[in-house]
Order: sequence, then C-alpha cells, then structure tokens
Amino acid sequence: MVLSGCGGAERRQPVFQTSALASAAPPILPIPDAPPAQAESAADPASQSKPAAAPSDTAQNQPKAEATQGPAADRVTKLLKQVDDLYQDGLKDYNADQMDGAKDKFDQALSLLLASGLDIRGDDRLNTEFDNLVENTYNLEISALQRGSAMSSHAYEPAPIQSFAGLTFPVDPNVRETAQHEVASVQSDLPLTSNDYVSGALTYLQNHARHYVQRVLTGRSLYGPMIEQTLKEEGLPEDLIYLAAGESAFSPYALNSKSGAKGIWQFMVGTGELYGLKKNRWVDEREDPVKSTRAAARCLKDLYHTYGDWFLAMAAYDWSPNGVQKAIEKTGYADYWKLRELGALPSETQNYVPIFVAIALIAKDPQAYGFQVPADPPLAFDSVEVSEPVDLRLVAGLIDHPVDDLVRLNPSLMTWVTPPNDPGFRLNLPAGTKDVYEKAIAAIPPDRREWWRAYKVESGETLATVARKFHVSEASLSEANRASGDLDPGAHVVIPLSPSSQASLVRVHERYVLRARLYRVKAGDTLELVADRFDVTPYQIRHWNHLAGSRLRAGSSLTVFVPTAAPAHGSRLSAHSRPKHKKAAKSKTLASNRGGAQSVARGAPPSR
Repeated sequence: MVLSGCGGAERRQPVFQTSALASAAPPILPIPDAPPAQAESAADPASQSKPAAAPSDTAQNQPKAEATQGPAADRVTKLLKQVDDLYQDGLKDYNADQMDGAKDKFDQALSLLLASGLDIRGDDRLNTEFDNLVENTYNLEISALQRGSAMSSHAYEPAPIQSFAGLTFPVDPNVRETAQHEVASVQSDLPLTSNDYVSGALTYLQNHARHYVQRVLTGRSLYGPMIEQTLKEEGLPEDLIYLAAGESAFSPYALNSKSGAKGIWQFMVGTGELYGLKKNRWVDEREDPVKSTRAAARCLKDLYHTYGDWFLAMAAYDWSPNGVQKAIEKTGYADYWKLRELGALPSETQNYVPIFVAIALIAKDPQAYGFQVPADPPLAFDSVEVSEPVDLRLVAGLIDHPVDDLVRLNPSLMTWVTPPNDPGFRLNLPAGTKDVYEKAIAAIPPDRREWWRAYKVESGETLATVARKFHVSEASLSEANRASGDLDPGAHVVIPLSPSSQASLVRVHERYVLRARLYRVKAGDTLELVADRFDVTPYQIRHWNHLAGSRLRAGSSLTVFVPTAAPAHGSRLSAHSRPKHKKAAKSKTLASNRGGAQSVARGAPPSR
C-alpha cells in the first residue's frame, strides 16, 4: 500500500498563511478611477472602530482635504477604504490570536499606502491614516507581546531546492571522469552512481553555485554529527544527510515560498504533525534541527519500506508517494533514473536525486572539486528544562551573552518567551553557561521570569541611577537584588519590571534626543533584531525608511534615529523627555520620539 502524507504531495502544496517576514511584499491591489458621485457616497464606517483613525472625519474638518475634488479625491477615498478593510481583517485575526495572519494584513495595509504613488504627506487624510496605522499597529504589537504572543517571525531564506527546478545541466567530460573515479573510490552506505545527470549537476555546482556549496559544507560541519547520529539510531544510511543539503543547505530558516515547507528538512505543517512536530503560536518544531531530523528519519524509513529503493524514496519525499506510485504504474518502471529519462517526474524531482548525489560526492572530498573544508566546529550547546515561561532577553542578560546567540540556538521559538503550556520545554543555551543560568534564574520568582530583565552595571552607577533608568522604584530594585548603595561595575542586577509597564518590553531612556544613524544590514538581521539593537520599534524603522514590508536585504542601509543623551541644560526636548507623572510615561513616549526626530533632520518623518 502506498504511504500517503509523508513529505510528498502535502509537503509541497501551497499554503497561504506565510508571515510577511517570510515572503516578498504582498501584491498591491489596483485602485481604479471612478465617477465623482461614487466618491461622495464612499464613506468609511469601518475606520470608526480604530481608536485614533477617522479619515472621513478628518476630511470634513480639514480645508486642504476638502479642496481636493474629482478623480484624485475619489482615488484617495478608495485607497483609504482598502487600507481600512485590511486593517479590520487584521484586527479579526489579532482578536482570534492568529498573529501570523494579523501581521500579514497589517503589512499589506501599510504596503498599500506606501506603494500607491500618492503624496501621503501632502494629503491630510492619507497623512492621518498613515500615522494612525503605524501607531495603532505598534500598540497592538506591544499588547501582543505583553500577553505572550508575537506579531513577528524569523527572517527566512529561500529553500535552495526551488532554484534547481527546471534547470538543464550541461555535461563536462572532465567532470564526468572525476565523478566516475570518485564513485568508485569513496565509501558510502547508499548506492551512489555516476551518469550524465550527476555529472551535469556537478558541473553546475562547481561553476554556478559555489556559494551554495560552501554554505552546505559549513552547515554540515555545524549539524552533521547530530544528523548522522539520529540517522544511525533510526537504522538508516548516514549519507541521507545530503538530502538536507539540497532541501535547505542545513538552514533551520529555509522556506519554500511556493509550498510553505520550512526548516532543514522542509516539512509542511500537516506532515510535520504526522511525525510529531508541533506548530502553534509559541513554537514551530519544523525549525528545530534535532526534532525535525528525527521526524525526517522516520518519514524516510516509511518511504523506503514502501518502495524498497532509496532513490524512489527520495523522489517520493520531494514530490509525493502517490505521484511516484502513479508514475511507476504509468510507465511500468520502478526505477528513478528510467522515470526521469521518460519524463514521468516533475521538473524539481528530476534534479532532486542528481543534486543529492553530486552534493554527497563533493562533501566526501571537497578539495577534489575545488572547495575549502570549513573549520567550524559542530554546534555545541547546553540544554535546560524550563518549567515556567521565561523571556530570552532575561536569559541573555543573566548569562551575559547576546540574545542573538539564544535565537540561533532555539530557532523553533516563535516569540521571545518560552511556551507557557509546556513545562518540559528544553531551552538551548550557549555551551558552558548552564550552571551560571541555573544559579541566576533561581533568584527570580517563577511568575516574574516573563517580565523581569537583567542589566550589566556600568561604571559609576548606583541603585538609584539604575532605578531611574528603568523607571522602577529604588526600594523594589534593592529588594529584588538584596543590595543597596553603590554597585560594582560589570555586576548584573535584576530589573523588577511590572507586567503592565511598557518598560517591560521596551527599554526607556530617561532623557534623550534622536540622532540619525546609518546602519548596514548584515546577513541574518531581522527588523525586530535591528530595532532591539537600537532601542526603537520595528514600525519606527519601517516608517523612517518607507519600507513596504518587513524583509531586510543584507548590504542595504537603514536610517535609524538613535536615542542619545540630551544636554543637561538648554534642550528644548527636556520637557517632553521627562514625563511629570509615572502614569503619563507611556503616552508621552511617542511625543518624545516625534520631537527628537524633527530636531535632527529637517523634514525627517515623525517617529511613532
């Protein structure tokens, strides 16, 4: 009986719930012109539900907006209606706890405005809508984080298997000869073979995909020992590791934009669940290298039991068990190479096995093909059981490591907080930090680990100055740390932030102005990580740089308005930067940012 649901058809079926961070900017809907009469009746009742956004009211109260007549005014009205419809749809997803859908629709709404070609700042209605959309979405993001959700995701990268589909590989006679020699000399627990398809793939990888091959070799050095050990434990050939090379180049963040398959082994949600991989708002275990490798091993074992041939099992993993079975029945050949010759396989699957064999040959002897052997050691980490939810930023502060290290070691986490409904969750820590973490976390009440933060004391700081910096009382800071008076530079203190305080999510600066700074995006950067690095919000960065979506391109430049200490005297911003009452701090933060941005560069967009 043919196995259904393992990899195959469902793994490759398109899905439509991919986060905006994992795809290009959503398509922009056209805004056709219409008769003026339609514009007069096109009110926007949905926008009344937004706390601060009422474009139709703004249009009635602003003479500038009233002066705009004819097709241009009608186009603005239609644009506002489309934007607000997307916003309301996003609110529905948000209230249903569907954060990926909410984020996607809010991104589409902002993209619609930015890509409209209209002068947003020159039209009062569009200007009001844009500012309110950014501010409201930011406030919803903060609220989502406060309740443990997230409206953001990882910075995904394209799955390499997509780029090989439909390619025709020319054969180099010299490469063919080398491949024949390598197949005869290397050791393998799979039936590696040499033919023109494999030789063509080798030629392509050597001449046109060297960067990809180098990524594969680096990823293999990181994850190879773990994957090979898992395959061995499942009684499978260890050389199946090279399937992951073609699928993802060993990247946990590889995403097939057409199918929605994710992770090192490119599982779809349904197939992942079939093999024990959870997907919820807290974790996506398809991105967990250890768990997804175990699931892939069991899936491949099932496929091999069905076909009794590893190359057919690979084809079924990539395409579909049902598809492979039908191809066998149609042609009468239960042989991968014959099915390929007869054109009975889809274009991606035609190159799937040749790429696998080519990568295996290169990885077994990189220097023979002109590649350098990476010196990176295997990925090492400590693992601890987390019985109560804890924020990664608190953990990073306690062990004195960048939070990026924890993100890299825990790619399955979809939020900053570990799952509250999984008392047996295993958190990966940088190697050698387990004892430091367990000692430090024991001093923090379990029900405060989601909100409190750790801070490294700077020279000259006291309990009083640290308390003022984070807007907490000196008494609560002293009690949490059992300390008083002066603090030793380099020592770590715990900041007892309140769950209801904005400071529990965004660090608050006592007095500052915003100064423009150019930041060059690095590989692996996400909007959230860049924002956290500069103590601003993702939506501020998008606003300042007129970004239509959330994806960042390595090497591009961003303008970021960085909080900088204000002068002691004479600053016209000081009144805005120091709220008179603690309750007013949250509402005044945006006003402070706006003033700072305008003081730096004439015409700079206001911060939200």
